[in-house]
Amino acid sequence: MATTSPSDDELVAAVKVVRDAHPALGIVKLWGQLKADRPEWAVSEKRFRKALSSVGGSDGVASSSTATAKPKKNELVALTGLDATLDITAVAPKVKAKMFGGTKGKGVVAKAKIQAGEVLWQEEPWIACPDPGFKPHLASRRLCANCLTQWESTPPMAVACPSCADAHFCNRLCLSRARPHASHHELLCEGANPAAREINSLVTAREWRSLDVAARIIAKWRGERAWGEPGAAEAVEKRVWGGIARVNMETREAEKADWPTRKDFTTRQWQLGHAAIVAALNPAPEAKTHKRFTQLLQSKAKGRKLAPLSPEEEARWFSYESFLELLGLVNINLEDSGGLYAVHAHLNHSCDPNVQVRNLPRGWVPPAEDKLPTELPERNPPGVRGTNKLTILARRTIHPGDECTISYVDLAFPRDVRRQALRDGYGFWCECVRCVRERVEEEKEAARKATARAAVARAMANHEEAKKNAVDELAHKVDELAVDDML
Repeated sequence: MATTSPSDDELVAAVKVVRDAHPALGIVKLWGQLKADRPEWAVSEKRFRKALSSVGGSDGVASSSTATAKPKKNELVALTGLDATLDITAVAPKVKAKMFGGTKGKGVVAKAKIQAGEVLWQEEPWIACPDPGFKPHLASRRLCANCLTQWESTPPMAVACPSCADAHFCNRLCLSRARPHASHHELLCEGANPAAREINSLVTAREWRSLDVAARIIAKWRGERAWGEPGAAEAVEKRVWGGIARVNMETREAEKADWPTRKDFTTRQWQLGHAAIVAALNPAPEAKTHKRFTQLLQSKAKGRKLAPLSPEEEARWFSYESFLELLGLVNINLEDSGGLYAVHAHLNHSCDPNVQVRNLPRGWVPPAEDKLPTELPERNPPGVRGTNKLTILARRTIHPGDECTISYVDLAFPRDVRRQALRDGYGFWCECVRCVRERVEEEKEAARKATARAAVARAMANHEEAKKNAVDELAHKVDELAVDDML
């Protein structure tokens, strides 16, 4: 096999992948692993050591992103784990989920070569939630409440929610998916459950999408517990509390500099949101809405007598602390275009991502294998929006063992702005290949400027010294002339 020499950027990126995937290996074994992963490359041990050093590795010592790492100062570490309820291979056959350990947690790694423009997977939300700004479109029958397909006119097969006038669907298939996707759950439908009016009003008035998603998660669990197949509620519980990254919302906000000035107001808002969820999805026995809520649960239970919630279930799903945990989960996993996605939630960030996430219009066809590699799809035309199905595309060639990454922030931002946005929004300081490279470049530029300033200062000092010497010499000559005149 003919071998080629990778560019420095390609090598550094590949070395970081190998180092993160095999934190316990020493440098020689890491070098061997790189050669096994990239047999088409010719990389000397000396060059490998240099690249490893540039990403923070050393001989047999794991770096800060590996399993033995400790959190950096002022860095939050999310609680996370692999989703035991998810068969990723069935959705995305060329990738796998992997626990990296340390502060990095889990991620998605390629199992096979993926070409530029190739679709890694497509995925519908497991918790669908449109932006609150879409509510007028939903009410005016211009948007499907489940898949978010936009209509110029109401489709001939469209159907309305049987209990309210706020939700309409492309067809009966979309209506049937409304409960499993929580896009329009009966327990949050005001026609079926009037107790949901308060939380829906709060979401709309404050455009509080994270509250909306948290309520939909709890409604999904409560609905599966009452109406689902055996094990369905347990599967939701495993995914939420064991398979998706989360940081307690108060813990996250309390670290921000302006928290003391916001604490009282923000806490009151959280308390209002929590109370609205409890009122809608777990009304107290003395509440006026309790009887109708209980009847709604029992009416769809297929003859089963529903047991009341246990103290453990009450604490897990309806305590104030669990509410803050759910808000934190939503805020670091919400995909703006459609809600929460099970596989997408495994993707980590990089400021030099190799994967792009798109919401493409209905009818878009993935490129055939014989057309790869190919360019990424163009932006959706003005006025054309995609559905809430995600399409995950390769930006460039991805090799087996490479981590698949997306960007959580605007890539046009400078390094310091990106890193601060990631720390504020997700709790970590980015140390991706691009950030490391730009930091080194900034340090070199700072050193160059410091050297230049020192040279200018020396030149000015020399100039001042020369001027002083010239003045002294001139004064001396004047003195000599004065003496000559006296003689």
